[in-house]
Amino acid sequence: MAENENESITCFIDGIPYQVRKEPDLSWLHVYGRVFSVLDQQFSGNLCFGVEGPYGRLFIKYAGAQTINYRGKTTDAVYLLQNAMSLYDIKHPALIPLLAHGQAGDGYAAVFAWRDASPLRGQPYDPAVRDALRRLALPRSLKMLDMVFDLHAELALKGIVAVDFYDGNVLIDFARDEALICDIDLYRSKPAFNDRGRMWGSSRFMSPEEYQLSAVLDESTTVYNMAALAFEFYGSNEDRDRKNWIAPYPLWEVAHKSTQESKADRYPSMRAFLEAWREAVGRCRL
Repeated sequence: MAENENESITCFIDGIPYQVRKEPDLSWLHVYGRVFSVLDQQFSGNLCFGVEGPYGRLFIKYAGAQTINYRGKTTDAVYLLQNAMSLYDIKHPALIPLLAHGQAGDGYAAVFAWRDASPLRGQPYDPAVRDALRRLALPRSLKMLDMVFDLHAELALKGIVAVDFYDGNVLIDFARDEALICDIDLYRSKPAFNDRGRMWGSSRFMSPEEYQLSAVLDESTTVYNMAALAFEFYGSNEDRDRKNWIAPYPLWEVAHKSTQESKADRYPSMRAFLEAWREAVGRCRL
């Protein structure tokens, strides 16, 4: 075990190294096969594994280990993962399907299908994925974005608001021209409120209300998040000026309106945003 909570130790599973603050019991994991990948840098309190075995290739998320970048209680990470499982009831081609979940070792595990795709922003960050995305023909990247937007329009119809949405949750499958969402664990059902002051997430994606204690989080918040993703595809979230935008102007107009400080100046719903975006796409020469 590390000498203090800020230190880490290196452990191995099936020859793959990973860092934690205390070695967890992962013996339960071998029911699913051999581990070929470990993600140990998550801020969520989860360890994530790529596993191949009798059930095929799987992505397994586990809460219960003392991970190096999580500063909350391990019991809270377990609660958050367990509580998130009902959010995955929706079936949509942009959402990685949940296959199983339940108690595992000293914590809780969620088992998802594996996809050979790359996170738009991995840990550590590698700009190669974003650069490759920007080199695609516009119809290909627009198809990817539309998948993510459509998923969130469907979630909005079920009264679910995006929380902690950022490009680390977006996987890019270049072979299939698909963008996939791998994590909606912290999304909330309406009515939803800011109960933290600064909500979880990346500042590049966060709306003003995600910094304001007690503010209402609603569909216009999700609209802001989705438009921020469009700026990651075609512009810059550091400076959302038109000069940084590499796609047709009508698309920038929709994204710009959707990232306004005031909710009243954004599209009021995901459906309205999606309709405006698709109408703008229709006006582009692709």
